Amino acid sequence: MKFPRATDLEGIAGREYQTDIILLDIIKFSLLSNERQYQCLFYLNKIIRTITNLLEVGSVLRGEKVIEGAIPTGDGSYFILNSRIAGYGPLLALFLRNFLLLNNRLLNNLFSGVRTSVHHGSIIPIRFLGTKNFVGDGLNVCARLLAGSVQSKARRFYRNDSNYVVVSGGAWETFNALFPPGTPDVTAYLDKISFSHSREFSIKDKHKGRPGYKIRFIDSAKLIGSAPPRPKERLVS
Repeated sequence: MKFPRATDLEGIAGREYQTDIILLDIIKFSLLSNERQYQCLFYLNKIIRTITNLLEVGSVLRGEKVIEGAIPTGDGSYFILNSRIAGYGPLLALFLRNFLLLNNRLLNNLFSGVRTSVHHGSIIPIRFLGTKNFVGDGLNVCARLLAGSVQSKARRFYRNDSNYVVVSGGAWETFNALFPPGTPDVTAYLDKISFSHSREFSIKDKHKGRPGYKIRFIDSAKLIGSAPPRPKERLVS
């Protein structure tokens, strides 16, 4: 057996980068029948294609992928956004949740609900068994944002609705940098989709000695029927 040499691992730092990461968790997905699990992912795939077309981000990226990769979990999936559109993560998460809930009603409650977290953090792409995959602390933070302590805070903002979207402090800052509050076109768009957000909360990391996180909950009472403002001058070139 040929083991990797230390030199094989050189350059990892050069591959690490920051972007928006979305974690979609379908509540009690693993308890569904095989047929229902298949149906969930089938419609999720269609919804993602619809959303990326709706946002018209593709024209900004000139044919590049909006979502760089997806990592299936036991109850959903991570979605890694193209770093050039970092800041769109919170809106994409809202669109995913709203479209999924709409389709769920049309499909006679295929699943129990959906929770979504968004974080702007570090990831490293890696080839694993011939397939593009990702590792990094950004993924870990996204998972911690769906912890039990977050759920209790979410109930207050959503009035006991468990279908929430939680955004880390880093993702919130990146969102506001791309869509500055008070900018006329941004304000008009957020009003149009009935966008709202909670105050900032602090949560502890489950691992002792690690710093906690700042979070907010966001909501949109309407399905999005038009693309948000496209701040080309603020997108990463």
